Amino acid sequence: MIKRTDLLTLNFYKKEKFTGSFHGMRYRVEKTDDGLLATVWPEPFNFEKTPGELKTSATFPFDEEGLSLVTEYLNNQYTSREAEWKSTGLNFTSESFPRPAEP
Repeated sequence: MIKRTDLLTLNFYKKEKFTGSFHGMRYRVEKTDDGLLATVWPEPFNFEKTPGELKTSATFPFDEEGLSLVTEYLNNQYTSREAEWKSTGLNFTSESFPRPAEP
């Protein structure tokens, strides 16, 4: 699952947007005039190339509690729509790339 520490510090969002992915679900967190906007969408495309109707967003307060709520939101989106994320076909795991045999 996504951890609060995965989302960096609040100061990061004052200047940048944060993007990540988790098992077929992509996400972006950014500061807006209303607070922190968290958006999720299915792989394989980036935010700009994904049609708006495939994106789901929610706004949270721009504070530490807001970042905790963003983390909870992202995890809830993943668990409630897990079949959708897994159906993208690009859900790589460590098993997708086995380690080479030791010499």
